[in-house]
Amino acid sequence: METSTTARVRPRSRRRVVWTTFAIAVSAVAAVLPHLEIPGIAAVPVAQALVPVGAVGLLILAVASLLFRSWTAAAAFVLGAVVSVIPTLAPLHAGAECEIDRRATVLSFNAKFADADPVAVSDLIRTTEPIAVILLETSEPLIDAILSAHDLADAFPHRTREVSSGQASGSVILSAYPLSREEDVPGSEFDQVSAVATVPGAGDVRIAAVHPPPPVWQPNGWRDGLDDIAAWVRDSPDETLIVAGDFNASFAHPALRRLASDLRSGAEAAGPIPWPTWPEEKAIPAFTAIDHIFARGATPLEWSTVAIAGSDHRAVVAEWGMCTGQADPAP
Repeated sequence: METSTTARVRPRSRRRVVWTTFAIAVSAVAAVLPHLEIPGIAAVPVAQALVPVGAVGLLILAVASLLFRSWTAAAAFVLGAVVSVIPTLAPLHAGAECEIDRRATVLSFNAKFADADPVAVSDLIRTTEPIAVILLETSEPLIDAILSAHDLADAFPHRTREVSSGQASGSVILSAYPLSREEDVPGSEFDQVSAVATVPGAGDVRIAAVHPPPPVWQPNGWRDGLDDIAAWVRDSPDETLIVAGDFNASFAHPALRRLASDLRSGAEAAGPIPWPTWPEEKAIPAFTAIDHIFARGATPLEWSTVAIAGSDHRAVVAEWGMCTGQADPAP
């Protein structure tokens, strides 16, 4: 009898050791993943985009471990989930960037090969009343359709240059206020444009529309593109700067964290969890936040994302409190 009981216990003990070893190994990989940068390996940024999903999976495994009384494995899974997800959270800053006198809304949207519903985009613009609209993967016909749907041409009489041809290339900034000092932003084969908007009550605000290449087919170009944008941001002399677009990266990617290190994220206004913006209109729900609006010289006040038919990206809308110390005397 005693021998039989011991024989049953030993296999169970071995299984527990194997499961615990597996838990520690998987959790260690999950904890390290958001910090990895391996040139030329597209699987790394792709896996990093899935870190939030992986963290949920680790918590499920922790619950399963508890059911089988594998306490050490459960603790390892929970620790791996927490450590892996911390870098993916939107960074929070205490207090306002500055004294606020002017509130301004910015809208950014990837129209997916210019296939998005122009009426839905126009409806969102009319509802949110932004001072600037950043459109990625757009075309001149789509821009015209958006502006004509609710007679928005008069509300946005200023814009950056004509967009480049190509399904994913076109980027534009539509502005309610005059634009000047237009320049391209380095770091992508797609359009990346910027211009200074003269905003009453806020002075000169440089706005940039960015769209680095995706990491799937060109991981080195993707990382270099994000670093080029980061360098451009650092070198920009503009006190008030808004950088918006499809970054093809979340906070799970070290390159985006570098880029955003000296900026405020609009998503901060909604709390630390960066609500996913991609992929929309798919069998699986959106799982990663790759569409962002960052700023310098402004404080995030409100943040929302909106699904628009025809695109696999959610539009992102951020309201900012503009610093009064940089305001011009305009009424």
